[in-house]
Amino acid sequence: MDATVGIPPAVTEETRPFWDAAAEGRLVVEGCSSCGARSFPPRGMCRSCRGRSMEPVEITGPGRVYSLTVNHQRWLPGLEVPYAVVLVEFPGHPGVRVVGRLRGCPPEEAAIGMEVGIGFEPGPGGFAIPSFVAVEGGEPSAREGEA
Repeated sequence: MDATVGIPPAVTEETRPFWDAAAEGRLVVEGCSSCGARSFPPRGMCRSCRGRSMEPVEITGPGRVYSLTVNHQRWLPGLEVPYAVVLVEFPGHPGVRVVGRLRGCPPEEAAIGMEVGIGFEPGPGGFAIPSFVAVEGGEPSAREGEA
């Protein structure tokens, strides 16, 4: 599939640190400098204390699949199906969950609790989009396509 097909994200003051870090192959979430809570997606305000002093916090992984779905619908021309979309949580970052496509294993092998590495894929408008890579023996596999 042409990775540039689709609608590019709207970049705002709150989301710019996320997209800038993604372009560098880094995953960042918001951290509240008042209470320490972390959250994603970015919105410029703490979900816990409602503070507005937010700063980027890098997540290095690995993560664990919290939830998943296997999509069999071809939503765009050239989209290869089936594929798994996973919601990933990260130890040490309670409340942070990030969604992305799972790579590195057949979709039918995706499972809740499986360990995944952080990756990125080219997306619409030249943006790097988070994706996750199945981990085998502690090392992410299938790193091709990472931005």
